[in-house]
Amino acid sequence: MSTAVKGAALFIVGLIIGAAIGYGAVMAMAPPKPTGPPAPPGLTGDVEVVFLCPLTGVLSTYGENNKAAAELAAKEVNEWLAARGEAWRLKLIVDDSATDPTTSLSKLKSWHGKGVLFFIGPMASGCVKELKAYADANKILVISPSSTSPALSIPDDFICRYCPDDTIQGPGIARLMWEAGIRHVIPTWRGDAWGDGLSDATKAAFTKLGGTWHDEYAIRYDPALTDFPTQAASLKDAVEALVAGGVPKEEIGILAISFEEIVPYMEDAAEYPILSEVKWVGSDGTCLLSALVEHEVAGPFAAKVKFTNTIFAPGVSPKFEHVKEYCKTTLGREPDSYAYATYDIVWTLAIALDLVNAYDAEKVRDVLPSVVENYFGASGWFKLNENGDRAFADYNLWTVTVDPTTGEVKWEMTGVYSGATDTISWVTPIYG
Repeated sequence: MSTAVKGAALFIVGLIIGAAIGYGAVMAMAPPKPTGPPAPPGLTGDVEVVFLCPLTGVLSTYGENNKAAAELAAKEVNEWLAARGEAWRLKLIVDDSATDPTTSLSKLKSWHGKGVLFFIGPMASGCVKELKAYADANKILVISPSSTSPALSIPDDFICRYCPDDTIQGPGIARLMWEAGIRHVIPTWRGDAWGDGLSDATKAAFTKLGGTWHDEYAIRYDPALTDFPTQAASLKDAVEALVAGGVPKEEIGILAISFEEIVPYMEDAAEYPILSEVKWVGSDGTCLLSALVEHEVAGPFAAKVKFTNTIFAPGVSPKFEHVKEYCKTTLGREPDSYAYATYDIVWTLAIALDLVNAYDAEKVRDVLPSVVENYFGASGWFKLNENGDRAFADYNLWTVTVDPTTGEVKWEMTGVYSGATDTISWVTPIYG
């Protein structure tokens, strides 16, 4: 075992115990500063890490959640560094990516020009794809909590992702639709790297199960769209055509692979009664969106069609609960799963930086898999695979429902998909 990996193991003992019995144990169990000859100069002062966070645009709800988690982690990291007597502090800078690829690349270049080599985010795969070539060419480490496009699963680059790619989510969505009784899918998706990749992965898995994927009615839309009257009318025509051809409505499903534009999309779809008579399924891009359940038209429509979404399932632990309660107190809502991954990015990046004791993206990238493998954080145990992505995951299923007592439209966790067994365990059966 290398000296670096041995050092990582020492660091992470404290973090594991901290996850089990609370944050205070991290500082209590942190290894003491070594004695002996003075160490060569290393990290000092403010060490900058930029979070390219979607504070505006169609992932802004996720942006708010993940910003809160990142700031919590940065505060705790600096308390840990202070307790260890370290000469450096983590300076987290949150900058708005606007959920826009061009903006993301522009800001990456601007911060790199100021000497920054470490970035959290962007959260959208299209944004990560846009800046990947520049990051690789300049040895800039980019760690996304939520980019899932399989097209970005590439070994030996400078992109890491603390979420699984959509070769796992696609089969999960397919199994969900199959268990919902859906045998005919009309897909609609945002035309970007993420939407294309997830659509392809889901199609392959669903057709393998024996379902019919109706390419002739597929709607791939411009991600810049904000209104969807044409697309909603096309969905109506497609459902009517299938029904006229003898397909029962209960076997028809609409798969919407979207971000927050699902809100105006469903608002326009609500104009057509037949679209509320078939099932709708979503993905991690729309899961737990507060903007959806709070909308006076789209929210009730989503509940009526039992709009069920998949999102990777973080491991439940005291650290998970710590982050969840902080976000609920700060934002008034439970965060999405990627917020837990963002919290873990901040911590593991800080550990890796302290371990190599240098502002060197290549050295940090090389030690990061060992740090992650020995770390237990808010999102649970995990490893990075040969592509630098989260190697395995289950998926929680969240459905838009109506509280029978209050009439409130809300998100409810209804099941868990196991990627290892390709099965769903229902918490609250919603079909059949």
